[in-house]
Amino acid sequence: MPPETIPTPPETDEVCCDGGSGPLGHPLVFYSFDGKQSVSCGYCGRVFAKEKVAKTA
Repeated sequence: MPPETIPTPPETDEVCCDGGSGPLGHPLVFYSFDGKQSVSCGYCGRVFAKEKVAKTA
């Protein structure tokens, strides 16, 4: 099963992950985007991806 992808607002600089509740959880960790469009959790593989901004005319 592919890892869960969690959309985040485009202005987000940092995210945190605890792996969710129950037996799949893990210690709380923080990740910085550092100019990237997505980051993945080293524990559970969740992907945090910045949402694309819709261009207006």
